[in-house]
Amino acid sequence: MNRKLGVALQAILASSTVIAGLGAGATAFAAGEAGPISLRDQGFFYVGVRPTEVEGGMAPFGQMYVGFQLVAEKKHPYPLVLVHGGGGQTTDWAGTPDGRDGWLDYFLAEGFDVYFVDRPGYGRSPNSTLYGELQPPASFEFIADRFTAESEQYPGGGTADTVEVQQHVASSNPGPTVDNAILKENFGELLDKIGPAIMVTHSAGGPSGWLALDARPDMVKGVLAIETAGDLTGDLAPLMTWEPSLAEGETIAVEELAPEAEGLAACKSQTGDARQLANFAGVPILGVVSPNSSLFTSNFHCTINTLNQAGASAELVRLVDKGIEGNGHFMNEELNNDVIAKEVFIPFLASIE
Repeated sequence: MNRKLGVALQAILASSTVIAGLGAGATAFAAGEAGPISLRDQGFFYVGVRPTEVEGGMAPFGQMYVGFQLVAEKKHPYPLVLVHGGGGQTTDWAGTPDGRDGWLDYFLAEGFDVYFVDRPGYGRSPNSTLYGELQPPASFEFIADRFTAESEQYPGGGTADTVEVQQHVASSNPGPTVDNAILKENFGELLDKIGPAIMVTHSAGGPSGWLALDARPDMVKGVLAIETAGDLTGDLAPLMTWEPSLAEGETIAVEELAPEAEGLAACKSQTGDARQLANFAGVPILGVVSPNSSLFTSNFHCTINTLNQAGASAELVRLVDKGIEGNGHFMNEELNNDVIAKEVFIPFLASIE
């Protein structure tokens, strides 16, 4: 639950006078940096509950938690589905390590219904030895050195000894998780339940957006991909619908191109007549990459190039080109997360009708 909304609900429950005045359809209000939020409903459910034999009976396998918050005044036709990155969970969207509003708040304040998932093995989708051997936890030092210390926008300065980095790591689950085939089934089931939606993915949650689009092309109305991982012509290729189709065991032939500019990584390109991702055609896709200090700054354009070569309609926005400076990979938690939401994300999401 959004923390400020939780405080508002507690205040309502603490007041018998207010309770007496609440009727059917009453709403709870909260307000923070993102502005007032009013909900008509909230809750959760699970998708992908696969009964699997274990010692003593049957147990779930590959289940995925889905929480939702539905706004009192819906302003947009399609809900958002938020998918967290590696080691994360839905709290990545709900707030920041220093207590400010998260992107979830900004989406709700803008009038979007929102669904948010914990991918299998993370958050409220419990980890399981059925998925493999439990990995050691990420250290504060690993997260700082790899993601936050060089950011100019990370709260507290981004070093391993800061409260903010330690708050970030406190929610991290090291894995393992399920394979991408299970994720594709889970997101197909989710979309069957909630109807057409826009996928919003971050980092290792990126493959979920492409898998959902391929699984239910008529139901995914757009994809906002925020520095996402996933090799569409590599490890994801066997799970995608290509034209011409891939034979069993066949791989997609690619070649490495020269870097497009100084500071950019070399990209792979399909050779010959490029296979097409027919299910992606016409679906608006926006990729967003931070200005510096991110693992994705120099190479995320390669994902966009791959999509467009395969027939998608993908656009890349570099935050620096919008005058937004200093961010790293965890821009969702950074000091200017509000600017990114308002000036980059929401205009794109609101344009999808």
